[in-house]
Amino acid sequence: MIKVNSILLVRTDRIGELVLTFPAFAAIRRHFPSAKITVIVNPYSAEAIEGAPFIDSMIKFDSESGHTGFHGRLSLFRLIKKSGFDLAVIFNPSKFFNVLTFLAGIPVRVGYDRKAGFLLTHKIRDKKYLCDKHEVEYNLGLIGTIGIRASDKSLYFPLDASAEIKVNDILRENSVDGKDFLIAVHPATSNPEKMWPLERFARICDRLSEEFRVKIVLVGGKEERKAVSGVKSKMRNPVLDLTGALSVKELGSLLKRCLFLISNDSGPVHISAALGTPAIVLFGEDRPGGSSKRWGPYGEGHLVIGKPKIGDIAVEEAYKAIRERVGKLCGKR
Repeated sequence: MIKVNSILLVRTDRIGELVLTFPAFAAIRRHFPSAKITVIVNPYSAEAIEGAPFIDSMIKFDSESGHTGFHGRLSLFRLIKKSGFDLAVIFNPSKFFNVLTFLAGIPVRVGYDRKAGFLLTHKIRDKKYLCDKHEVEYNLGLIGTIGIRASDKSLYFPLDASAEIKVNDILRENSVDGKDFLIAVHPATSNPEKMWPLERFARICDRLSEEFRVKIVLVGGKEERKAVSGVKSKMRNPVLDLTGALSVKELGSLLKRCLFLISNDSGPVHISAALGTPAIVLFGEDRPGGSSKRWGPYGEGHLVIGKPKIGDIAVEEAYKAIRERVGKLCGKR
C-alpha cells in the first residue's frame, strides 16, 4: 500500500452504528499512528465522537440541509479533494461517497461491493443482512481488507467533565444521592417494529420501584417524548423523566452512574455498553437484518430478552429475567 498520511472515515448513520464503529476507528489509528484522521458523520451523531483520541477532525454531513443540492455537494467535494486524503473507508454503503471519493482521486478506497462498489479499490460483499456476527466484527472485517487487525475490540465512549457536572446537578436537584440505586429506561426507538409495548415498560418500572426501592429515570431524545409520556401515564409510582433534557455526552454520564439500562434495540444500548453499564435489551429477533447477534449489546455482562416478534415478550418473562439481575446487583434475592 502507498504511504498513508491522511485518512477519511465515513459513518453517516445513527449514534448506535457510529459507536459500534469505534473499535475499527481505534484499530486504524494504531495501524497509522502518525496519520491525520478525519471522520464524516451525521450532525445528530457528531457529539458521540467529539473528544475521541482516534480522530483529529470531523466533517458533519447533513443530507437534509447544507450538503443537498448541487452547490452543497460541490462544496463538500471540493473540501474532500483539497484535503488530499490517501485512504478512505466507507463503513455504511453509500453510492454518493463511493462516487465522491473516486472523483476526489483518493488512491485507496475501501467499502462494500454495493451502490457503485466497482469504484472502490478494496471491497467486500455486504453480508451484514445475514446477522451471522456482531456489527463490531463486520466493521473490523472491512478494514481487514487492507491488512488492519484489531488487538483491542472493546467499545469506547468519550465523556467530558462538564457533562458529568450537569448530570450530578440534575440528580441532586431531584433528590438522587450517591446511595440510590438508579435504573435507566429507554422505552422508545426509531423503528416501531423494535418497540416493546409502553404499558409493559410501565409495569416493569413500577414493580422494580416497589420491590427494590430503586429509582427509575426515563431517557430519550426530544422526538421520543410522546412515547415516554405514554410510559409515565401508565405508572403508579413517581419517575424521573429526563427525556429530551440531556445532550449525548450527558446521557453517557447518566448511564455511567446507573445500575443498568433497560431498553429496546437503540443507540443508548451501545453507549451504555461502551461505558461498562450492563444493558438489558428487548429484541424482536425475526426483523430482517436486525437480530441481537448483530445489534445486541457488545461485551460481557449484558442480557438480551428475545422472541421472534418483540410483542411476544410477556411482562412476567421479562420481569423474571430483570429481577434476577437486579437482585444480584442490589444484593437482594
